[in-house]
Amino acid sequence: MTHFIIIAGAPGSGKTTISNLLKTRLNESPLIDFGWIRQFHLDPEWKKASKKEEQMSFENLVFILKNYAKYGYKNIIINDLQDQRIQQIPKLFSKYNYTIISLIVKDDTELKSRILSERDSGFKNVKKALTWNKELIRRKNLKNECKIDNTHTNPSKTVKIILEILKQK
Repeated sequence: MTHFIIIAGAPGSGKTTISNLLKTRLNESPLIDFGWIRQFHLDPEWKKASKKEEQMSFENLVFILKNYAKYGYKNIIINDLQDQRIQQIPKLFSKYNYTIISLIVKDDTELKSRILSERDSGFKNVKKALTWNKELIRRKNLKNECKIDNTHTNPSKTVKIILEILKQK
């Protein structure tokens, strides 16, 4: 049984699309987008939230997730976490069964195009997204982390890959 499925990646990597498709494929598993929790602290330029507010929002997320697990939920999908938070997952959830799926984009032009297209998040900082993506590609895999190249992969195929990974857990 998988408690938590964390969908990670830079803005524009496909986290929201993949998370929504995965939710449907897993029979409406709970989906928690971290952006929803911290949303009231952010302005359209993503500059308003203080470090304290972001920390408080993350602590609330951890509490919510552990509470879901306490009540027997499984396959809880979480997305929209910055990489510094993803790196905390192995320690915070060491007593739980979790999988981190990090979506990477190996073509900067493709990622830039996704960032500049209309998207729900409103995140438009191409330079920051490209840096985030490159750092994720270079970073050593965390415990229970699988990186998937989502550059030119159909979202349905990416979900199939994720489901195969989950079967092996």
